[in-house]
Amino acid sequence: MQSGQGSLGQGPLGEGPLGPGRLGQGPLWRPLKRQDSAIAEQMVARAAELAKDSHAQTRYAAVLVKDESLIAWGTNGVPFPGEDHCYCKFGETGHHDRCRTHAEQRAITLVREGDGWRMLQGAKLIYVRLEADDSVRLDEPHFCARCSRLALSLGVTEWVFALSEGLVGYASADYDQIARLRW
Repeated sequence: MQSGQGSLGQGPLGEGPLGPGRLGQGPLWRPLKRQDSAIAEQMVARAAELAKDSHAQTRYAAVLVKDESLIAWGTNGVPFPGEDHCYCKFGETGHHDRCRTHAEQRAITLVREGDGWRMLQGAKLIYVRLEADDSVRLDEPHFCARCSRLALSLGVTEWVFALSEGLVGYASADYDQIARLRW
């Protein structure tokens, strides 16, 4: 890698198709290769179907894919009994109406039960947020430091997003770096 190049080798740090990040220098996303994007498009469509079934006010879904097969999925929503969650305002409000388990967190939790965590090594996480009109294209990726740490520590190698520019991926370490900066 040349000096001044992003970790994905696509030009100066922080200057990509999304423009310079609000955070200054950082890793860039990369467009998916044609052979990767066909499977990813199918999985984006599957995630969108799952998100439509979510009863949450904002509809998110994540699917975990390994060797071109779906290994787990999750949608955001109220935590299952005993399930951990990212944002709980109980201490501030005295009720749990703001508790949410993230879609990516739920997918990882479901696959890692028993020996399933071994399946996460080398998996890709495909993330979708549905808009009010059920479109799945985002202007920019969603970043969550807690979920990125979880995925990285269990061996998920890539995060994939459907952006208005097309399908893009981040290496998990790059995604984690950005997520921690935005936290």
